[in-house]
Amino acid sequence: MLAVLALLSLWLTVCANVLAAGSECATGQAKCTAKVQVVVDADEWKHAGDPRGLMLLIQSNLNRVSAGEPVWSTPKGVVPDGRLQIVDAYTDFLHDDFVGMDAAIANAEQVAEGFRPNSSGQPAHDWKAQNAEFHASFMYATHSSLPLVRLYAALRDVDGSLFTTLGNPFDRTGPQMYVTSSPLNGTWLRLPCRTVVGRSLQFDTAATALKSLGGPVLDCSVDGAVDYAKDESLALHPDRFRPHVLIPPATPPIARLPRGSESPPPGSRDAALAEMRTHPRQAARILKHRSNVDAQGKLDYVLFLHTFEPETPTRDATIRAMQSDLYKKAMARPDKIFDFPLTPYDGSDDSLLNIIRLASEAGLTNSGNYSVPCPILTAHPRLIAATQATYGSTRDNFMPRSDCSDRDYARMGFPAKAVIAFEAASTQADGNFIGTFQGTMVYGLETAQNAVNTSIRLNPRGILSLTKEYPSTSFDYPYQVWGYTSLNNYVVSLRMRKLYLAARDQLATYYRKHMQLNRADSKSAAKAALFQATFGGNCGGDVPAKSLRRMLLEHASLQDINQQLSTGDDAGASELAACSQYAGLDPLLLVAVADPPAFSLVMQHEPDINKRNAIGKTALMEAAQFDQPGIVGLLLEHHASVNATTWGNQDGPEPPLGNDARTALMYAAANGSLKLIKALLAAGADPYQADTKGYRAIDYLLGYGPTPPNPHLSERQRKQAAQWLF
Repeated sequence: MLAVLALLSLWLTVCANVLAAGSECATGQAKCTAKVQVVVDADEWKHAGDPRGLMLLIQSNLNRVSAGEPVWSTPKGVVPDGRLQIVDAYTDFLHDDFVGMDAAIANAEQVAEGFRPNSSGQPAHDWKAQNAEFHASFMYATHSSLPLVRLYAALRDVDGSLFTTLGNPFDRTGPQMYVTSSPLNGTWLRLPCRTVVGRSLQFDTAATALKSLGGPVLDCSVDGAVDYAKDESLALHPDRFRPHVLIPPATPPIARLPRGSESPPPGSRDAALAEMRTHPRQAARILKHRSNVDAQGKLDYVLFLHTFEPETPTRDATIRAMQSDLYKKAMARPDKIFDFPLTPYDGSDDSLLNIIRLASEAGLTNSGNYSVPCPILTAHPRLIAATQATYGSTRDNFMPRSDCSDRDYARMGFPAKAVIAFEAASTQADGNFIGTFQGTMVYGLETAQNAVNTSIRLNPRGILSLTKEYPSTSFDYPYQVWGYTSLNNYVVSLRMRKLYLAARDQLATYYRKHMQLNRADSKSAAKAALFQATFGGNCGGDVPAKSLRRMLLEHASLQDINQQLSTGDDAGASELAACSQYAGLDPLLLVAVADPPAFSLVMQHEPDINKRNAIGKTALMEAAQFDQPGIVGLLLEHHASVNATTWGNQDGPEPPLGNDARTALMYAAANGSLKLIKALLAAGADPYQADTKGYRAIDYLLGYGPTPPNPHLSERQRKQAAQWLF
């Protein structure tokens, strides 16, 4: 009840503010927003020493100045970076004080010049001079008679200097190859959209010079070509801003073989593979011939004889002779570093594993690694073991691979759509572990995953033998315990559960119908297979029988939750503690956002309502993201920090969070209701605050930030929100 009353009070306040601003909006002036008292938070200055932090500080203050609002003052004892004077230059520009503007620009650029990077003791380089086209445009712009061009050139100089410690911003090779047409992966300082009001003709006059300096000139939330008159109209009427529309990528035409070339050339390896299943006698003639041509032909013929010829002393002797010949060729290599001893053929799959590995790694085959023919693997799935990771390094990139294609699996009846959908969700849950892994171990990880994928499709019996390693009873679905570490993870895990159940059932049917497993074994193998397909799907090793976090996420009774709270339980279980080594563990108050009736109970046991998770997220941000106005009202009533910002791990050229310094208002704009947005604004949330990519709450609302447009607002509500947030 207290939360509802508090929220009602906030709504009434903001309604009054909005009504007061309404007449001002109607006049068509540039400054059109609900006038509220912004609550200053120290977060904005916390990371001002980081180039991303300084960038967002500059952009946020430009936004405030454009709206006629004061910039956030410098904290006591902090010496501001001189490049912040670009904000003073912008202020002077708006007041037509071009002498003052040029003086502030000179000061900002003098500081920017001091940020030329050094490399291995070599003299500092001038990144502008090293990029002749940009340098010419920059020098022309700095001497332009148009104040707008001089100001914009200074912006380009300042944001270029922010990232020169990473190298030349325009370099597309070496460590800087991740840079995409900007100082840092799409980051630019931009003039606030309001700048164009009353100046569209100035922008049109300067358009060519502005374009030559690169980057978006204005931060207007618009799709399409540059149109300054349209931007001016939108800045005067922000309710007319439209949501961002993503244009689907063009589908490249499917490459087709020339007419008459659909079949592989007669006598080729591909022709033999095509005939192997249905006409093994014809394949035998081709492969026997090719065994006398090269080492790959010899290995193909060894595997063919093992699979399609009946066991006889003559067959076995032939295989052993060719096996020995392949081994001698490998050992004759001057750079031999191979770890696979010769295992004489005895009729078993295992006796062929080493020669397959050796031939592939020694480069005896006609490609980077040997592709084991799919009919061979289908008949002898035990041979998949040859394709498994061996070294955990680059060397695994030369190990054998499966030659089976999606077409082969479709012919077998494999439920590819359901399994691939689950695997894609698993990649999201593990943070694209393989795709973002740094180091040569990635080759071993990729090789291991390829072998697992082949086993899922061809070797359920082999998977079944490993079920002790993958929970068959305690886990209901992969990432179940991982889901209990945070509300965000829990939401993802529930989506995964749905995909997992669909894939498990279809996979079990496939194993039963096409792999001749009984019903019980089919279900067990399907479960184990999908757990094997994940990285960390069994995180924690077991599902906690009792955990406060699990109780909150699964909406246990208030009585049980209150009783568990009284025990002082936070992590809730050793399983969660173990899983948190990889997934982190959100503060309990953030998890409690999932259970509004229990939230106030948890808050009574939490002395710090602004407690943050690993990326700096607070309970207020979490409640805003999940559209919980009652919880937002309760937190604001207890003085939650309304303008606190996130700040995740920013190490490396591609930080895990491409957009950071997010606020509760940004989360609300992306996914919250109109009432929730009102409540935050009334409490002093700053609509001019930028994230590390320069995006504001209005960009999150319309889908120009890191998320799609807010899916919960009607068109009328979106227009209203755009007016408030602009």
